[in-house]
Amino acid sequence: MSGCVHAGSRSPPPDVALAISIDAAMDRAAASLPRDRGFALRVEASRPQLVWAAARGNGVSADRTVRIASVTKTFVAAATLRLVERGALQLDDPVGPLLSAPIGARLARDGYDLDRVTVRMLLTHTAGVFDYAQHPLYLARVLSDPAHIWTREEQIAFAVDHGDPLGAPGALFAYSDTGYLMLGDILERVTGLPLAEAVPELLELEDHGVSNTWFEGLGAEPAHAPPRARQGVGATDAADVHPSADLFGGGGLLSTPGDLARFLRLLLRGDILGADTVRTMTAPTPQSVAAGGGGYGMGLARRSVAGEDCYGHGGFWGVVAWYCPGADLAVAGFVSNTNQIAALSLLTDEVLRLCLDASSNLGSRPAAGAGTGSAGGGPGPSSVDP
Repeated sequence: MSGCVHAGSRSPPPDVALAISIDAAMDRAAASLPRDRGFALRVEASRPQLVWAAARGNGVSADRTVRIASVTKTFVAAATLRLVERGALQLDDPVGPLLSAPIGARLARDGYDLDRVTVRMLLTHTAGVFDYAQHPLYLARVLSDPAHIWTREEQIAFAVDHGDPLGAPGALFAYSDTGYLMLGDILERVTGLPLAEAVPELLELEDHGVSNTWFEGLGAEPAHAPPRARQGVGATDAADVHPSADLFGGGGLLSTPGDLARFLRLLLRGDILGADTVRTMTAPTPQSVAAGGGGYGMGLARRSVAGEDCYGHGGFWGVVAWYCPGADLAVAGFVSNTNQIAALSLLTDEVLRLCLDASSNLGSRPAAGAGTGSAGGGPGPSSVDP
């Protein structure tokens, strides 16, 4: 169910005590769940050295593949920023000329000024674009007809039909899956590739060892992909919901806790994007800070835990992934039913605090965002038996 293996020594190294504390937190969280529910968590840290994974509940293990839903936004944002680094896009480009004609025309008819909405605004959720996915009728329709095959254009139409622009471009923070559908469309048009090819190629996921992450139903499943985990919402099994309900940029990726932890560490340590780009991506906008909480940058939320800034995202199907650069700490996990996402969030908070306290007790920490190495520059000799 869980494991942490460390290099031998005369006295127990810090990672053993930390692993025991995390296991105890897992047990306490498991006690609050219904018998048919479970969760899994993976932790990677360099101070103290630790690669740890555990699961609780029948049919759940920490190496399983899951729908990561809105955690996909982090990948889409990073891929967009790679195009900016290459000069193929500018953050302040208006999106009107970049969108496919049918999508642009439909949004314009609803009152969106696409000559003022920019790529930056879509990335930061400050474009004032109405979110189709948070409208209660959308989820109701998905659950009443789970086999329905959606298109990006159909979801854009749902947003237009059920809401209007939320404000002037740049005026406020309003989280929007619709905005990330627009970014998915832009990625395809600028690269000339389908989204399922553009994102992994731009981010060089395979080269970075993020090899069990792909767009469900759009890309080819890796031959070595781990089996799928149980996921659901209420009485509905996620496997019964067609992936197109959340597929075209706001969500859509399948991944594993291991891949998510690895990706966030590499991304925020400057191994995938340049250091200046990472600073731009993680900087929360004034609009998001004014809306409450730690703020939101580009595909990444910010939060403060035990005095450390941590960055990450959550997803509808009960998935979380966080990275704290000052402690080189990544935590990623999932719950088998999204109705228990609150319990997973509480557990994640506790585990982050345990790890950050252990890191603080060791003294000085590694410099954040310094590009401290690639995948091999991870947590050291510890290994994991999930």
